[in-house]
Amino acid sequence: MTTVKKNSRQERAAATRRRMLDAAYDLFCEQGFRATTMEAIAERDGVAVQTLYFTFHTKDALLQEVHNRTVLGEDITPPARQEWHLEAVAEPDGLRAVQIVVRGTSTILQRVAPMVPVFHSVSADSAGEVYRHGEQLRREGFRVLAEELGAKAPLAPGMTIDRVSDLLFVLLGPETYRSFVVELGWSRDEWADWTTHALVRDIFGPDLLNR
Repeated sequence: MTTVKKNSRQERAAATRRRMLDAAYDLFCEQGFRATTMEAIAERDGVAVQTLYFTFHTKDALLQEVHNRTVLGEDITPPARQEWHLEAVAEPDGLRAVQIVVRGTSTILQRVAPMVPVFHSVSADSAGEVYRHGEQLRREGFRVLAEELGAKAPLAPGMTIDRVSDLLFVLLGPETYRSFVVELGWSRDEWADWTTHALVRDIFGPDLLNR
């Protein structure tokens, strides 16, 4: 009985935490980081502001948690251990591997893109370190992925692993996705098709597209 009650309390606490993060994400995207108060987040979620402070302590720490959940998903799994990434690494065909990477990355970018203006607004503040650190991890991850892709098929003439890493970092970045999908109105599928074509053409050459 005690274990059941303990599990029940933990589940309720986890559900409350998820709701607070959802409320913070929505308000950050709608109003920006500075304009959003802890009181407004608590009111949106219907909890006492003391509960919000007890759970996250500061608004900067809350932003960190929102960013982690936005990038890593509900189960907080690093991209390198997510199913799409493992599938891409295991896929021997270069074209198919890029398709998997683009589609998998798009699930993350769909969540992150609305937050881009939030991080721009705090770029000079301590809160901006959340995004800068995330971008550094993303660059390192794409470097590893570039090496994996480079082992699947010959690279196009003049292409290097460094350049592959750069292409992945920029074309599969939240700002590029936001420009096409959020600001210019492309559908997620249109963005994915164009990005896949551009990456395969530049990394491996047009022959891989036309086979």
